[in-house]
Amino acid sequence: MKKLTALILLLNIIISNIVCADELIKPNLKYPSYSALYLNEDKFEDINRKVFYLNLKLNKLFVKRVHILWASLFPNFVIDSLNSVYSNIQYPKRLVSSLLQHDFEAVKHETKRFFINTTLGVAGLMDVADKFFDLELYNEDMEQALAKCKVKCGNYLVLPFVSSITTRDMYGRILDFLLTPTTYIASPVAAAVKLGLLINRTMFIQPIVKMVESSFVDPYDVAKKFYGVEKYIKLSNYDRKNVLASIKDDYDEVDLTDNKTEKVLQVKGSIKGENLIVSMPNDELKADIVLNDFNPQNPILDSMRTALFDIIEDERSIWNENAIWNRNFNKKIKTASVEITPNNDKYQFRYVLQKDKKSPLVIIFPSIGEGINSSHNNIMAKMFYKQGYSVVIIGSHFQWEFLKSLDKDYKVGFIKDDVKYIDKLINNIISYLSNRYDRVFLDRTAIGTSLGAYAVLFLANEQYEKGANNIDKFIAICPPYELMYAVKQIDKIIESWQRYPNDFKQKVAITTAKVLRAYKEKEKLNKSFKTLPFSNYEAKLISAFVFHQKLSDLIYIIEKRKNKNMDNKITYNMIYNSNFQDYIKNYLLEKYSYDEIENTNTLSAISNYLINKDNYKIYHSLDDYLTNKNQLKELKSYCDDKLVLFNNGAHLGFLYRDEFINALTQEINIENRKLAQTKK
Repeated sequence: MKKLTALILLLNIIISNIVCADELIKPNLKYPSYSALYLNEDKFEDINRKVFYLNLKLNKLFVKRVHILWASLFPNFVIDSLNSVYSNIQYPKRLVSSLLQHDFEAVKHETKRFFINTTLGVAGLMDVADKFFDLELYNEDMEQALAKCKVKCGNYLVLPFVSSITTRDMYGRILDFLLTPTTYIASPVAAAVKLGLLINRTMFIQPIVKMVESSFVDPYDVAKKFYGVEKYIKLSNYDRKNVLASIKDDYDEVDLTDNKTEKVLQVKGSIKGENLIVSMPNDELKADIVLNDFNPQNPILDSMRTALFDIIEDERSIWNENAIWNRNFNKKIKTASVEITPNNDKYQFRYVLQKDKKSPLVIIFPSIGEGINSSHNNIMAKMFYKQGYSVVIIGSHFQWEFLKSLDKDYKVGFIKDDVKYIDKLINNIISYLSNRYDRVFLDRTAIGTSLGAYAVLFLANEQYEKGANNIDKFIAICPPYELMYAVKQIDKIIESWQRYPNDFKQKVAITTAKVLRAYKEKEKLNKSFKTLPFSNYEAKLISAFVFHQKLSDLIYIIEKRKNKNMDNKITYNMIYNSNFQDYIKNYLLEKYSYDEIENTNTLSAISNYLINKDNYKIYHSLDDYLTNKNQLKELKSYCDDKLVLFNNGAHLGFLYRDEFINALTQEINIENRKLAQTKK
């Protein structure tokens, strides 16, 4: 112990002059830079970026293949058991770290875990302590001990294979290595076992790498953000269930505008105020479908229930998702690409085809900023596939991948022009699939959510005005009525961070920790749950990050297409000073007038189609915060029974409910469709 303490002191002296961003960095920005919030200035960004993308290539060429092989050799229960064994072996690291932090509660907790899992868990093969004694793992490490000893975090680095790390983290990992018992066992067999354990416990990176690579235009920046906040969470022990549960949310009652007004309105219903992001009371519009026992919280939190749509059919397999034997629905989906405009990147889409060559086809349009790998897309695709449809999945038109496939001077956001490219994309995809697979898609449906629903309806109007019949049925779920109104509502959410208290850094970390825990325990969330485990404050914080990240990706592409050599700091300075209204001002007003944007980007502009055609269905909620009561009333006057209203759910928050799923299933049922066409 004395040698270890001396080593820690030596390391402390060596790196004592390295400064860590322990306090919130507040540059002159309208919106927070999460990298600056949790990490030092990225002094070595150029080399870090090169190593980061080298790691992505190494992963694709080598590491991923090793993980696939390993996952294909061992089923999930073996992989979990090996991880449990390794975790049990690392007890000395956690013990020493806890002692140096004077965290004697953790010492007691981890010692109990070790003896229970070593005995009842058969040398750690099973995590009996967590499953039966509610003693979850406190994953303490030596970096936490160094931080407790006032060692600063140091510079942010990206190393080959290791990826994100700081100076303090690097020394902490060295000490972790020295405190792991298997380090001192040297033999060919032991080396093979240690290599196997390393492969086994690093397999979790593959879905994360895939998500970051496919979802974000600048995966380096996103990885850096997540690393920074994840480290802060761990150093603050927010990854512990009991710590999170003990934190009293002092801001749960804090409203961003008029707290007293919102409290009254939450009792009476919902209303749209000038500065209040809630919806109007539903006394004049009646719900077509009532969601019994919905237990509404507030519109933004209720909208977040859309995440529960991902677990309505949680497929289980004995094989890890990396294994070649895993045959869940996602494995059936293929990827291809088509050209939208010459001399630009091809646009990738995903598809899965029925064996029947005359099967109906559905094209899925996701919400704002979502790419082709959106989990919602996959669930929706499975629903249609079960009904006998072949499926095509595209990304949002307000998304960086779509923009890269268009002319360099074009900026997405003016729906009347956007839809012309969307129409061309759909025709090219159908032509590609028809020619490659000798298909005849006689019945075609387009379905979209949120901004994707908006695009679906304008695509329908485009075909209506042209007299074309490329798509037979259009389904829109929660389309905004007036895009400018929706944009202003989103910007209110994004800007809300400025009114948060001084402990913004801590609050972001706590909220992120809650999100990670909710994801970890998502199996416990089912249709009988009462409320989501977030406050109003945290819901706004989560939504603000998601919305602004999607906008950031789009601005990044626009600026990089203008000047490939633009310094990343300049690019991100523009990003952190832009909201959606700034996007309109900076990019769309180059070509269109404000009145033109406002008057064209509204469903009233396609009222002739909505009134005169019956080949569409719209699902909406009475308390959607992106569409107010008066707009819904006007929409109802156009659509009549083609508009189905839910009494709760806000924006897409009813997707997981049986009432919606049953209504949509009846709408897309092939036999019902044939019967309806016969009656016509």
